[in-house]
Amino acid sequence: MRFFMLDQPNPIPPTEPSVWDYLADKLKSWLKNQPVDGQKTVVRSSSEARPFPWLVVAAVLLALFAQLSLKPSPNRTPWPGVLLYLGSLFCIIAAVFRNEWTLPEHQSTSVEPFRIHLKLEFLIISIGLAIIAFLLFGQGRFGILNTLIWILSIIFFFFAFIQIRPGCFTQLKAVWRRFLDQGWQVHITRWTVVVLAAIAVILFFNFARLDSVPPEMLSDQAEKLLDVNDILHGYTPVYFSRNTGREALHFYASAAFMRVFNLDVLFLNLKIVAVLANLLTLFFIYLLGKEWADRWVGLAAALFAGMAYWPLLFTRLALRIPYFPLFVAPVMTLLVRGLRRQSLPDLLWAGLFLGLGLHGYTPYRIMPILVVFGIVIYLVHTRDKHLRIRGALGLLLITFTSLLVFIPLLRYWLSNPELFAYRAFSRLTSMEVGFQNSPLLIFLQNFWRASVMFFWDNGVIWAHSIPHRPALEVVSAAFYFLGVLGVVLRYFRKWDWRDLFMLISIPMLMMPSILSLAYPGENPSLNRTAGAIVPVFIMIGMAFVTTIRSIKQQISGRMEQIGLIIVVILFLVGSGVNNFDLVFNQYDTLYRESSWNTSEVGRVAELFIESIGTPQTTYVVGYPHWIDSRLVAINAGYPGLDFAIFPDEIQSTQIDPRAKVFFLNVHDAQSVQLIHEIYPSGVQWEFNSEVPNKNFLIFFVPPTTGATP
Repeated sequence: MRFFMLDQPNPIPPTEPSVWDYLADKLKSWLKNQPVDGQKTVVRSSSEARPFPWLVVAAVLLALFAQLSLKPSPNRTPWPGVLLYLGSLFCIIAAVFRNEWTLPEHQSTSVEPFRIHLKLEFLIISIGLAIIAFLLFGQGRFGILNTLIWILSIIFFFFAFIQIRPGCFTQLKAVWRRFLDQGWQVHITRWTVVVLAAIAVILFFNFARLDSVPPEMLSDQAEKLLDVNDILHGYTPVYFSRNTGREALHFYASAAFMRVFNLDVLFLNLKIVAVLANLLTLFFIYLLGKEWADRWVGLAAALFAGMAYWPLLFTRLALRIPYFPLFVAPVMTLLVRGLRRQSLPDLLWAGLFLGLGLHGYTPYRIMPILVVFGIVIYLVHTRDKHLRIRGALGLLLITFTSLLVFIPLLRYWLSNPELFAYRAFSRLTSMEVGFQNSPLLIFLQNFWRASVMFFWDNGVIWAHSIPHRPALEVVSAAFYFLGVLGVVLRYFRKWDWRDLFMLISIPMLMMPSILSLAYPGENPSLNRTAGAIVPVFIMIGMAFVTTIRSIKQQISGRMEQIGLIIVVILFLVGSGVNNFDLVFNQYDTLYRESSWNTSEVGRVAELFIESIGTPQTTYVVGYPHWIDSRLVAINAGYPGLDFAIFPDEIQSTQIDPRAKVFFLNVHDAQSVQLIHEIYPSGVQWEFNSEVPNKNFLIFFVPPTTGATP
């Protein structure tokens, strides 16, 4: 087997500056580049007074009071909050230049370009298998043959570039043998205790009252459960055409979960899969924070995100939304780490996750553009021309890897371009409705509204948000403001590409909402901006850790340290209590009032079917803007059925002698009169719902004499 090494030695790094470096040097001369990012230790004598970081404390307090003033209220105005945030801004700028508030150092960057050991035979096999898989996916279905060939094409592509280190398997065997002989030795440290506590908090917020918050399904969940039910019955499409088209990953993951654990096709099981996806996202957020700063930043970011109302709501809704941040986080982590360490495997894995994410949720299609932006930013910040070449090669490898993973959807896209692009282009273009104003003006207005949604208004969609309140609670919003400001200041003093990439990623990941030019009223929306939770909570975690460290470095007494621990706990408890109220009180109440009580109708239908009736004689009489009859069937335990019947079809049910039940809207006087005329011996009563104004009518028709139930 031949090996091709696309690599040249680089004993003397080139010294020519990039264009970006030239501009950076000009600004650095003005900013007087002082070190602001390390965990700088100042050595003092025991008798020397330690100045307390009052500027940091003032900045945090002003930011907290600013966000408190922006909480929803009848006469809310932004100006007090704006003024307080300006005060916080000036304080944190002064603290940064006085070295009172120092962000964690970035990890060191490798100056040795990665080496490419190309195994040409494997690459040729990979390309050949990819072409065959592309042709076999022509029917738009996952089958055993085409799926196997597709997966093999990806595996051979990895083998073409990744070198397995000699002795790797021997080392793994040695580790396994040591484990069998000695077992695991767990050392309980402060870090261990903190991590376990954080995990416990995250699990509580994600699983608490999962069966009842939210309590009801919407039509979107009906579509999802019907798709899962189709998979369990042998239908395996690459792209689901129901409801204007949707990517398939969520449905296959849910179907696999229900099949493996022998579970019913229920809303709760759909929620569990979404929560597991969210937990995996939090793990990748931790890894990104650790890569971008250190493990404490990663842990703080994951903890704040694990408690946050924003991701909790779209996760509990159990739609495809969690798959947006789920694949944003590993791609950003592996991209940053791969370029920093010059690690070819990291870049290949970034391409794999990039391609997988395209099977998850439509707004994720912005992610390939962000990856290109990230590498371009890296290139213009890098002096070494060999590293720039490797960065460009890394982009090619990421692109090709993701393209291999994307093959099934690529084949479907070419065969069905209208359906595949409909969801995105119906919002971006005037294909459905005309623009209400100049597209550029709408874009700028949307950009502004999305940018301030963290502090002011997260939109109007009640299904996955509390309308007209900030996307972040008070503590998180304050630290987000400080985090963004701190990174901006550090970037203009350090010119590290990772800072600019993280800053740009936030608006880029909100573009699926911002680009809703035809329907600007849908912007901002917490579902289409879901990918932004990754960099947003990294900013929050970093600002939180930086603030605590800035204070900790200036105190020495035991009581002062205990006081700082109490402050940390108060911050976390305050954030948790606020989020708990938003999710389990405010959102729960709003959702119950806004959704229809199909679970109550479904329970009555289930009792009827189990006692005297059948699914075929259970009917939901259609009425405008009322319940989705498919949800009634799902709640009754019959996914795939639809209990709907139109008023003009009631007459035809007389030929069936079995017992029947009809569910009617309390305001549908016309259908009530009609059904009484058709079945004068029927019995009607009104069901008193637990939710006000959600009562419904039940009309029972006994079986005809001699009928078999």
